[in-house]
Amino acid sequence: MANEENFMRVPAPTPKRTVYTEAMEIFHRAADLIGLDKRVRLELEEPDYEHIFYVTAKLKDRLVPLTPEQARDFSDLQPTQVRNPEGLERLADGKIILNGRALLGSDVSIRRGHLRLPDGHVYQLVPGESQRFKAYRVQHNQARGPYKGGIRYHREVSLDLFKALAAEMTWKTAISEVPFGGGKGGIQIDPRAYGREELENITLRFMYKLKSMIGPNIDIPAPDVGTNGDIMALMYRQYSDGERDRHGMRGIVTGKDVRIGGSEGRAAATGQGVAFCIEDYYAEKGENLRGKSFILQGFGNVGSHGAAILQRMGARLLAVNDADGTIYNGDGIDVTALLAHVNDPKNLRRSVLGFAGAQKIDKKDFWEVQADICLPAALGGEITADVAERLKVKLVAEGANGPTTPEADRVLQKRGIDMIPDIIANAGGVTVSYYEWIQNKRMERWSEPEVNQRLEHAMKRNYRIIRDISRNQSRRSDTHDSRPFCIGKEVDPRCAAMILALKRIEAHYLLEGFSQ
Repeated sequence: MANEENFMRVPAPTPKRTVYTEAMEIFHRAADLIGLDKRVRLELEEPDYEHIFYVTAKLKDRLVPLTPEQARDFSDLQPTQVRNPEGLERLADGKIILNGRALLGSDVSIRRGHLRLPDGHVYQLVPGESQRFKAYRVQHNQARGPYKGGIRYHREVSLDLFKALAAEMTWKTAISEVPFGGGKGGIQIDPRAYGREELENITLRFMYKLKSMIGPNIDIPAPDVGTNGDIMALMYRQYSDGERDRHGMRGIVTGKDVRIGGSEGRAAATGQGVAFCIEDYYAEKGENLRGKSFILQGFGNVGSHGAAILQRMGARLLAVNDADGTIYNGDGIDVTALLAHVNDPKNLRRSVLGFAGAQKIDKKDFWEVQADICLPAALGGEITADVAERLKVKLVAEGANGPTTPEADRVLQKRGIDMIPDIIANAGGVTVSYYEWIQNKRMERWSEPEVNQRLEHAMKRNYRIIRDISRNQSRRSDTHDSRPFCIGKEVDPRCAAMILALKRIEAHYLLEGFSQ
């Protein structure tokens, strides 16, 4: 009996801490504060569907460069004449993809599978083989509308990560007041390690497998890390090709090129939305962005557009960090010149590293650059508690998804550093995706000023509601009405944003009820 009693007293194991459980901490805190309906809470705690599948593709032949030591064994190997230089596609890792008949000819000099190109380097010829890639699509919630969320191509993705990102889309669409739910997905792949035609084949196969799960009124993908409008064009073609109502399917993906049904302003929309929030943050203080300084992590779509817009507003970029390095210029970095450097065809990694208008610094020093604003626009979890202790800024505006850990949030609050949370700051992308979807439905095309005017109104209205919730300042003004959302006490901005999202989602469930 004693043994049985001792057994009964063993405490339950602590649930494993994951990216998803960490991301959901703010959900549970906000749900507790508003007394979220228990059944609604259960509906939102886990995704509706979690899809894991595999796609295969045949890769092309590659030339893999040898090290100088390895190349000594081939010192007398004569250079091979390149028949079609355009058929050699150089990758960021130094390898070369052979497209078409680049090296065919009677004078190809190959020894034991090795050859020398006119550049003087010796390469090993590696025949292309079929490869399998793990793919995902998580559909979190559709109470307010079709699932909506990006397609990410990155080597460090997982089901756990996509669950967190899909849930964030559910909150973000509710905050943006667009009639969508949340989803996310992609492929475990480093896109920089594959050629254009290879990525096309992988993408088409991905959409072939994905087609039964999505639709213009079911689940609508968009670009995310590692993908762009070109990838969306391929997905649209694969989904709609051969269908009778092909043009009625333009809304299957958003973030397309404007020439095939994309929206004006969509490419810059996420960065533009961040800038609108920062502008409104300072406007409330009676200030503007002229003379303000900022540091930027990530110079992809969000970071580069956000930096260019902030510079036009009068702000000064001091430092940039990306996956390959960090640069700094205390007098300010010319964003236009930096964009030209990153987009130079010779810059295979598309990195800020090597930019002539700034000096190289270590990443640890990046976080200690004194500025007014920190704009994280890369991957999640970058601002840890240690980084938060070292930041020398007054405001963090989250352009990335989940860049700040919960521990770092507490440090920032303790230090009095203001925060514009991601689910409002970077909601410009999904907002303009909704505008693109509407234009596709109506077969219309809106001008960029019209798109940006609508976006500015939506971003600033909802950001002001979140500020009011945070301060428990219940009011109705010419621009917004925060009275239905304030909870009678002050909360931090991230919690305020989640409260706004949950109240809007809960209303759908309580008004519609539950199907049986």
